[in-house]
Amino acid sequence: MQKWILQPSNSLLMLGDFNANYYVFPYEVDSDVEIVIKGQFPYARYISFTLSGQMDNVIATASDRLLIPDPGSTNPFLPCSDWNAKNRNYTIKILPTAPPEGSEHFVPEAGNNTFYAGTLKDGTPNKFGLIGFRIYVPSIGYDKTGGVGLPKITYCSTKKNCRNTRTYKTVNKTTNPEIPSTPTNIFDKELFSERCNNIVGQNCDLIWSRIGVIATRILQPDLNTVYILSDQIKRDPDNLLFIRWKAPTFPDTYHNIGISGHEDMRYWSMSFITKVGLLGLYTLSDFQTVTDKNGYVNLVISFGAPRPSCVTTENGFNWIDASELPLVPLTLFYRNNQVSQSFPYTAKNVPEGQIVPPEVMGEYYPCGKYVAPFYFDPCYCHYNDGHDNDNYSC
Repeated sequence: MQKWILQPSNSLLMLGDFNANYYVFPYEVDSDVEIVIKGQFPYARYISFTLSGQMDNVIATASDRLLIPDPGSTNPFLPCSDWNAKNRNYTIKILPTAPPEGSEHFVPEAGNNTFYAGTLKDGTPNKFGLIGFRIYVPSIGYDKTGGVGLPKITYCSTKKNCRNTRTYKTVNKTTNPEIPSTPTNIFDKELFSERCNNIVGQNCDLIWSRIGVIATRILQPDLNTVYILSDQIKRDPDNLLFIRWKAPTFPDTYHNIGISGHEDMRYWSMSFITKVGLLGLYTLSDFQTVTDKNGYVNLVISFGAPRPSCVTTENGFNWIDASELPLVPLTLFYRNNQVSQSFPYTAKNVPEGQIVPPEVMGEYYPCGKYVAPFYFDPCYCHYNDGHDNDNYSC
């Protein structure tokens, strides 16, 4: 038996999301050894397995929806599947060979989902690597594994059949209090809302870029996720960073509501990471975010400036006091996970390392603007012409 090694979200070079749990185990390619992983689909938002080879080259990623369950079991991550299915087993094997000619490095099959670890994506022989396991947003009432424990890893001889190892299901519930569901808040100061929304949309201080090619190779990213980042974060103690964007829709698996298949994407989040070391520091995820009456996220970030009285969740605002984070240069990191093919407003078609033009994402582009605290005064937003100045009154 082998054991998973926990990689905390604030680990070096992780770009970690604080609503996800990351695990790895190292392997060596041995022609006499087959690795078998048996587990149950958890009560969680998302899982994936990533096979990487030597030099941390990502070979293949299999997300939950690609895993074909064992015979007699259900994959609850497929649209309209039974979220509370009792039989939810899956089996994965890692073979020490190259994939068959014309085949990918991951081949799904009922009870026999297969990764081929013998070569890298370019056909170069592979000798060793890591298997990564991600699990995002365990549902309320369940532990960090989504109530089913970690998948069981077995090394066995290729001359024997050890694929029928029984998997026992143990549902582990926690006593953590429920995080409030994501409400849609209506800001009753209509003129304030409309005026301020127009102002922030006129120009953006933040520039977003796709994650670079080098980072893609060494960070073992989830190939089902689009990552963009902005490193123009200024720790200005006198001003606030106001970021506004349309919130993509997502399934409410946190409250054990199944996946319909009509959501814009499976998961999204905004995280602070360090520019050096790429350590995760803080995450605001979709299910923790309030939106205004039009479905927009209004995120206000302070680096020491006071919180305006109207910046409340009741008024559709999200507040982060970044002055409590370590005093290091900061980068914002925006994840879009498993984007629907019918949802075009992401940076997935922008080349790696390139700047993301706002028009590519439209209203879903996180437009950031540095503003004075009085920017959120209803009188300012109602009477000001959009140019920051102190000459305003009610």
